[in-house]
Amino acid sequence: MRKRFKTIFLVSILLIAVASFAIHPFGNIKTAPRPSNRQLFSGAQIEPPVLSIMQRSCQNCHSVETTWPWYSYVAPVSWLVEKDVRDGRKHFNMSRWSEYTADDRIEILSGIATQVHNKDMPLPQYVLMHRDAKLSDADIDAIYQWARNERKRLKAEQGKN
Repeated sequence: MRKRFKTIFLVSILLIAVASFAIHPFGNIKTAPRPSNRQLFSGAQIEPPVLSIMQRSCQNCHSVETTWPWYSYVAPVSWLVEKDVRDGRKHFNMSRWSEYTADDRIEILSGIATQVHNKDMPLPQYVLMHRDAKLSDADIDAIYQWARNERKRLKAEQGKN
């Protein structure tokens, strides 16, 4: 009787584990369509070093160029990762930069500057798992200065129109 119970228990755990791969309470964003041949920050004036920092520290949550680590396929951790990525893309998506209005871009750039300057981004739980995403003081300054300059450029363009 005990052996049968143990077998049923193990089979149940296995079935639950397998089923958890298919459960996505926040939507399965891993299979969302990806735009083809889109550059990050298309239409922005961004220097290659700043773009490189953004790719290293921001693109996994703020673009469709997400690299999904193995643990992002194992529930319930997968649910947390998918939620963070979904929320990040909702705040701003570097892959869809050209689709934002000038006013939206200005607002997003202000948010980027503030969040990075205050060390609120990248999120601590992300840096914990992705040590290379940690921003140095020089990285923070580069992103901050770029965001300020790009905002000024966009505002100047708006003044011409």
